Amino acid sequence: MRAIKSFISRIRKKGKKRPTTVKTVAMGRAREFEAWDVGDDTYIFEVGIQGHLDERPSVLMAEKRDLTRKVPGCVMTMTTGNHSVAAFPLLDGRFWKFSHVPMLKTGDVLTKCILCANVIKDTIEISQRDVPCKLLFRMDAWLQSAAGFTLTDVVMGDRNDGTIEHYRRRGQEWRVKPLAWTEAEMKVALAAEKKRIAAKTTYYHSAKGVHFLTYPDFRRFAALAETDRDAFVKALKELVSVFEGNKYSFTRMPKYRGHHEIELFGLRRGVGLDRIVPELERLSEAIALGRVAEPQVVQRMKDIVSLYESLLTKPELADETSKAFTEALYMHITGEIYSIVGEGATPAFDDRRTALPGATFVDGRPVFHPGIDDRNEVLLSNIRAIVSKDEVIEYANVYELRGENEGVPIGKGRTREIVYKTNRSPIERSFIEKRFTSAKKGYSSYMLARVEALKALGIALSDYRILRRRAKTGRGMMDYFIRTRLEGEPMESIPATYFCNIDDSSIEEKEFVLALAQMMGDAAAQNMAMKKYDPVAESPHYGEGKEIYEFEYDIVNERVVPKKVSTCSVRGSFGWPDLSYTDENLAAINSFYLTSYAHALKVYQKKHNVTMGEVAERFMDGFEYRTHAMEWQISVLRDKFEDFKPGLPPGYRFDKKWRFVMWSLERQERRLHVLRRMFFRKVELIENEDIRNNPQPVRVEPVPR
Repeated sequence: MRAIKSFISRIRKKGKKRPTTVKTVAMGRAREFEAWDVGDDTYIFEVGIQGHLDERPSVLMAEKRDLTRKVPGCVMTMTTGNHSVAAFPLLDGRFWKFSHVPMLKTGDVLTKCILCANVIKDTIEISQRDVPCKLLFRMDAWLQSAAGFTLTDVVMGDRNDGTIEHYRRRGQEWRVKPLAWTEAEMKVALAAEKKRIAAKTTYYHSAKGVHFLTYPDFRRFAALAETDRDAFVKALKELVSVFEGNKYSFTRMPKYRGHHEIELFGLRRGVGLDRIVPELERLSEAIALGRVAEPQVVQRMKDIVSLYESLLTKPELADETSKAFTEALYMHITGEIYSIVGEGATPAFDDRRTALPGATFVDGRPVFHPGIDDRNEVLLSNIRAIVSKDEVIEYANVYELRGENEGVPIGKGRTREIVYKTNRSPIERSFIEKRFTSAKKGYSSYMLARVEALKALGIALSDYRILRRRAKTGRGMMDYFIRTRLEGEPMESIPATYFCNIDDSSIEEKEFVLALAQMMGDAAAQNMAMKKYDPVAESPHYGEGKEIYEFEYDIVNERVVPKKVSTCSVRGSFGWPDLSYTDENLAAINSFYLTSYAHALKVYQKKHNVTMGEVAERFMDGFEYRTHAMEWQISVLRDKFEDFKPGLPPGYRFDKKWRFVMWSLERQERRLHVLRRMFFRKVELIENEDIRNNPQPVRVEPVPR
């Protein structure tokens, strides 16, 4: 808590302390507050707050002009408990008569003029909620200029579109709290959101200020009736008693879009308020009036726990170790639940990207952020070197892209992406940066030679550049490269609307489905020519999301149509293990690749209202077209191709592999009629196998709107 403690100490040394203190009673506890003035700004701290910085203290910030008339400066409060501990005395004038807001307007001021935040892991994490973006931006600037915080000390907790766009244009998107997208990351994020208000009950505090009480924590609270009577009564009062200054108990106090200050998690809207809260209120009243004995209290709590469990929308929500529990609670904690419709929706996982510290560009020159690593500094320097004369970078953001099973901390992954905009481009540009997987001498040159050779054949690949930096790892010195991000979408990300009829979205456009199947054949021909092969997985890496489909608007048919397909990875290229020029080797190649393509096509066909025969025909049309085009490249550039010797270490056998790739591509073109027959036999076998496994006709659902 060094940054927060330093901030409090700085204010106390620099500021002028007000001679009087303010005492209040909030949440059944007496509290005392002190205030310091620093210029026009005022800082209000609950006495003893420094001893509770690990309990997520609540912070309020406001411009004084929103509380009184024509008064400059800002006011900041820091307290234990929830935000109402400071909000009510601030608005009703108990805090040194700061507020002159009429009673009827206090609700609007509280909602739109007071910014809520919490101290979390030595940062101020701001919850924007319904506060306008412009006020958020002003208060963020104030925290840095007047309060002395750095960029890394202040985090935007809400992923508001306007807020993200503002910080993206400053190269500071990393300051907006990212969404987790793996179960492990969600569990870590949830653990950081645990909070107590005053009693022993543990809640999950959401970005919108709601304290969610889960069934497992409710059960632990109920167990206190047997083990710690005083703690149980205090926790029960926290749930259903009306504290001084409040109109409602926390379980009835409206907070955000139908949720309350304390909300029972896992129930449909209103069920907890109708069925469980009244039971708790009756029990609390009976205890206060002495109408119920201790054994009866224990039994009634057991009954309420059973009732809660029976009302859960899913049984898995009773198990805090389950994936369903983690995903659903995380969606509520981040506020994503308010941006989706219906039960059981999944969180938006932010495209598996996490923004990292980079630089803010001022007149084309980078001002590096605290926390930037050497890797990002070099990446930003390389991008500056790429731009043209008189072209300057307006902003840039660097992201880390991690695989689903890449269990490394943020900032340690293999892949990054830089997205930037210049004064000469109306749209953003993007590069992918990666660390090579091998530290062998010459490996980066081997990859670049393969890329350039395959592109010369007519295979659609990104532009690659080897960066002028190396990094020491446990396996030796590793090189880095960048490649352009391809335009378009992988198969699984193609918008469903593209498949729909332009007049009736409930009808699938058959021609679009077949045209995309033709593009799949085009991609397969390129894959086979590259001889992509993974010896461990025994896979050609086809149909795994590495094919990127680009679309365009057809002005004749007035609809979006497939334009081209490219491959975003050279992994496994030149990988076929047998380099012998024999018919047996060709037969093995053809069988291996065509079998994989037929299975991938079957997966595609089952999602659409077409027959396997129809998509197979169009698939092979695309396969043949691309094969003819690549073989033509060999015919016109044969001398250059045969003379290409990049001088790599002999262990890579580049020359031999390159000659084999050209030889096998020529045989691929000469035997297209054989490949077509073989492919349809593979398709027929897969169809027969599918019929045996699914004897009932498969019902094809229409494409969703």
